[in-house]
Amino acid sequence: MGSRALSIAQKWIWTRPDLFGDIRVQYGFKMGLAGLLALFGTQVLRLPHDNWATLTVLVLMGARYVGSIAVKAIMRVIGTIAGGLLGVWLVGDYTSTPAVFLPVLFLVIALASYKFGQLGVRQVPYAYFLLGLTTLTIATNGVADPADAWQIGLDRTEEILVGILSSLLVTTLVWPRYAREEFFEAGRAALKTASELVSGYAQTYIDRANAPTDTEQLQGSFGRQLSALRNLQQAGARESTVFSARLSNSNAFLVSLTNLYHEGLDLNRYRNVVWFRDHMRPQIESISTAISEEFSILIAPRPASEHLPSSRLSEAFAGFAKRVNEIRDHGVLTAAPLEAAIAFAGHFAAIRALCGELNNIRNALEGLPRFGQAQPEAKPHWELLPRIDWFWVKVGVKGGLAAVISIVFLKWIHPPGTAAVPLMAWLNTIAGRPFLRAGGPGDLRAFQMTFRASLVLVACAGLLILTTPFLANYATMNVALFLMLFTLGFFTARSPGLNFWIQLALLTISTFVGLNPQQPVPSQTIIDAFLGLIFGMLIAAVLGRLLWPVLPQRLLRGNLRAVLVQIKALLSGDPHQEEIRTQLAVLPVEALQAADQIRTAGFLEEEKARVAALVRELQKLVTRTSQLVSRRESLPEIVEPILKPQFERLEVEFKQVLDAFADCLRQGDCRRQLPSTGGALAAMDQAVEQIRDQRILANQTFEVPLRTLELVDRYHATADSLEETGRLLRSLQIERYGGDYAL
Repeated sequence: MGSRALSIAQKWIWTRPDLFGDIRVQYGFKMGLAGLLALFGTQVLRLPHDNWATLTVLVLMGARYVGSIAVKAIMRVIGTIAGGLLGVWLVGDYTSTPAVFLPVLFLVIALASYKFGQLGVRQVPYAYFLLGLTTLTIATNGVADPADAWQIGLDRTEEILVGILSSLLVTTLVWPRYAREEFFEAGRAALKTASELVSGYAQTYIDRANAPTDTEQLQGSFGRQLSALRNLQQAGARESTVFSARLSNSNAFLVSLTNLYHEGLDLNRYRNVVWFRDHMRPQIESISTAISEEFSILIAPRPASEHLPSSRLSEAFAGFAKRVNEIRDHGVLTAAPLEAAIAFAGHFAAIRALCGELNNIRNALEGLPRFGQAQPEAKPHWELLPRIDWFWVKVGVKGGLAAVISIVFLKWIHPPGTAAVPLMAWLNTIAGRPFLRAGGPGDLRAFQMTFRASLVLVACAGLLILTTPFLANYATMNVALFLMLFTLGFFTARSPGLNFWIQLALLTISTFVGLNPQQPVPSQTIIDAFLGLIFGMLIAAVLGRLLWPVLPQRLLRGNLRAVLVQIKALLSGDPHQEEIRTQLAVLPVEALQAADQIRTAGFLEEEKARVAALVRELQKLVTRTSQLVSRRESLPEIVEPILKPQFERLEVEFKQVLDAFADCLRQGDCRRQLPSTGGALAAMDQAVEQIRDQRILANQTFEVPLRTLELVDRYHATADSLEETGRLLRSLQIERYGGDYAL
């Protein structure tokens, strides 16, 4: 018996740290603690409406990462006070003049909605969000009693400030989360996946039988990890001042990581170059081992204060290059068929590019900001001037309309639950929009979701009617609130944003607190409160579906077109290269996330698999185009008169093909004949044969013919990728990606 008790005690000792080490448990506890702290604060200050403090906590606890608490507090306080003053001014002076009151309210809420999303990488959005929240709450309560506008404004401002301080204190002091460290760890995990793929392909040159068999699984894992990194980057930049100050560094890491992964995939093009492997087996084994060792160094855990140890990658590549030079000097390259010689040069260039990207990722990894470490040197930043974001302009207009329509209904038909209607309509219109590009469904099935949510709310109202007598006790009320908040935090700890159901849970819990069940609540009051939530949801759903509906299938088409446009800009030598490369690293990830959300008729798993294959091919095309652009200026002068016209002709045709792809996506019809680059490729190959037959490069150094053949291979690789992209586009039902399906 004693040994059994000891076993149970030991098990508890070992389980307890693991339990509280779970990020879901931590976040649930923090959510519950912040909610109780806000409730306690409003009780101590004798503020009339606890639910506004609780709602503020629920919304702001989505800002999970520690940044500068001073900046966060200042931004939120400024927004709240400004919103309070605006709300009091509007309600006190213009409630009886709808021609002024409603347009000004629309402009204020529209501006707050736009800035909340458009300035998504700084602390400022929360100031605008709280400005809109405070203004709307005062307007909602003030239209019924304009004479009491100042008292309502003061109460709401104080209640929201209590919620702000509660969420900031808990986020900062209790199990603080640092976006810098989480991004670094997530980057290591993605690097580990890339290392498995690259090391597997590198091994195929030693033994073809050892080719990786789980490529699809690795590609799926890497896509999810890249998506998580992107979502974490957006959240960290929005919430942490330190992280956002080095946003260019995390952008550089994402670009290097994506390039590294696809450089590894590109090695598969050369797995059948048997004679190359036969001549260089020891050097290939050496560099393969060095690549694996470099990956081991990169993915190993390390404290922030430690630098990455050196590796033998440069030494191994030097031996590899030396052996290539010897092969060329012995005439092996000259005696080989032209196709094999081009593959030889392309294979060498692929390994050199892979080693170069490993060096880039090493620099990018060391350039990431870490907790407890001095800020690293900032990478070049391309986002210098603000631009009008038309997506968020539309969201701002819809947010303003949701607020105005709700207020009109309050004055016109006096719906039940008046306090909840405008807030529910506005939050459901804007809060899920940042989540859209992180994998949210947008307005897809908005009416169905509203109907299902209404059933859930009816059930909640019935449950609350039955249990409200038991909640009249203050201690019981606090326990119930903590359990609800803990459950919400536990199940949303890893969510990249606010989806429809999370928003519903936030407002339902806020309504529960607003009913003040510490005292017996009449059943009619409970029913009215939940009817107000349902009415607000309906307004948001109607606006979302009728005015600029945001659907994943449209986002997918838009992102695919944007990728093609950016590739063309990259090929054309656009001066904003860093911006383009960052966008090309992010857009395919968003496209895959959008594809996962499509639920239209006919969009089956087979179609989703074809979309995933197309996106991966576009990522491959991005990498090959980047390689081509970075190397095309290295064409030796001695062959320029012969090859440069052929290269220019090919690039013109590449751009024509990209334009045709973008046009078919715009028109929704890709099942047609698309242009090909076959003629220009044949002319280039004839020019290379001419150079070889005339022995123009016979007396040149090792680098000259190698650079020439490498460039030829780069053009071939880009053309092959364009051909495969066209084939995949023709296989898709693009015409179904623009419709307004699934109400």
